[in-house]
Amino acid sequence: MADPMNSLAGKRVLIAEDEPLIAVDHRSVLSEAGALQCLDSAPVDVAVVDYLLADRNSEPLQAVLKRRQIPFVVVSSYPRPLVRTEEGQEVLRKPVMPHELRCSVAAAVRRRRAA
Repeated sequence: MADPMNSLAGKRVLIAEDEPLIAVDHRSVLSEAGALQCLDSAPVDVAVVDYLLADRNSEPLQAVLKRRQIPFVVVSSYPRPLVRTEEGQEVLRKPVMPHELRCSVAAAVRRRRAA
């Protein structure tokens, strides 16, 4: 899978992560690939969503993203069988390698454009 460093140039990424260090790491990795750091009032292009946020899962957030047709990538420290997502949906396993995160988020953006 290609990993051009500017594969997310100009994209606005929502990071939904309850562990601050992981959120900062994700932001750094995606910013290096060109994603914008500030959302201002512009819409979100793609999201990175931790499956478990604080004391509940992120399924309500995932449902909102689907309704708004915003592509997203799910990350989790749990094994795939324990994460309830749509069949065939990719779930990145924590700790996520920078290359894997950039490529998966860029692929989600491409799938949205192709749809």
